[in-house]
Amino acid sequence: MKKYETIIIGAGIAGIGCAYKLLENNYTNFKIISPDIGGRIIESDSGTVEYGAYYVMDIYHNMSAHIEKGREIKPTSLMFHKKNQSYSVFNKRLFSKLPELIRLVFILRKFKKHYEKFKKDCLHEAQLSLLRKNEYLWDLYNISAGEYIKREKIDSIMYDFMAEVLHGSAFTPIKNLNAFTLLHFSLPLIVSIHEFVFRKKEVSKYLENNYIDDVVLKINKGSNGFELKLKSGENLVCDKLVIASPPQITKELLHLKVETRGPVSAHMFHMLGEVREEWNEKDYNLFEDDNRILAIAHQRDNSYLFYSVDEKPNFDKYFYEYKILKHKYWDPAFCVEGHNTIDFEKEENMYIIGDNNVCGIEPTYIYGQYCGNKILGKTID
Repeated sequence: MKKYETIIIGAGIAGIGCAYKLLENNYTNFKIISPDIGGRIIESDSGTVEYGAYYVMDIYHNMSAHIEKGREIKPTSLMFHKKNQSYSVFNKRLFSKLPELIRLVFILRKFKKHYEKFKKDCLHEAQLSLLRKNEYLWDLYNISAGEYIKREKIDSIMYDFMAEVLHGSAFTPIKNLNAFTLLHFSLPLIVSIHEFVFRKKEVSKYLENNYIDDVVLKINKGSNGFELKLKSGENLVCDKLVIASPPQITKELLHLKVETRGPVSAHMFHMLGEVREEWNEKDYNLFEDDNRILAIAHQRDNSYLFYSVDEKPNFDKYFYEYKILKHKYWDPAFCVEGHNTIDFEKEENMYIIGDNNVCGIEPTYIYGQYCGNKILGKTID
């Protein structure tokens, strides 16, 4: 049975962050096991359209080396659809809400200040510990988005504009989010965002000597360390084990009794076609949060990404003619509802990372970097 100092299960953005930190410090006695590299970051066959994570913020500094930014997603490129009304950002609805908009901008600036320091500190101290120590962020994490919106008197701006944005990016109504996630997903109001392409070839090349294309089926704790049974039939053992898989897989592998945050699912369709005029005024169509359609995004290559709760939406309502290039069911896309948490260290030398507590590719990558630092003995906790 082959033994390594460390094994990372999962090569999504958290696992990649951990592996990069180890290799940057010449720590090579480890393997990263996954059936793919990139996890829920999946691109089209052409490599120009991302199917999973769709945009990056300009404040994503830690993982910027692994992506290539595309076009900026500007507020002027959004069209909102509510009941029988469609409207863009700059119309009389917005101007009537200027006091609330100004209040929301100040709220987001305060959140961004705390969030940026939180991200920086998360490189050397456990994410959940830092959340609990920051009274402001911890309060946000444990209050519902609906209660927070009412408390801060920003009902109108949130439900007439931001609700559609959150519905199209978080895939769930505002009422299911906590206030931390609400503000986190609302940051694009004050921070520039861009489409992106994941540099998968470069990442794969960097990890090739440590990567195993396989699936971990079972984990046991033995006298010689953590014993892993792989789908290929191989068995491995390690001293330190990093679980960087999606929350539902982590829970199954470790038989966790704690509840994860609520999962959200969505059907993604990559399509070619002639879109109807009603949906062709702007590049991004966003829908109210009780609509079964989540978003329609016009791509640079003149294709479309169509996100829906339903497996078989009525495409004829939106297209004169169409062809489905790819259908991907994200089940779940991520776990983002509620305020449950999962601790970093399940037991000695077993670490759980990923988007369990804070969703988003940047904080998830940082969580991986922290885990690498923990293994290297470079954290303060």
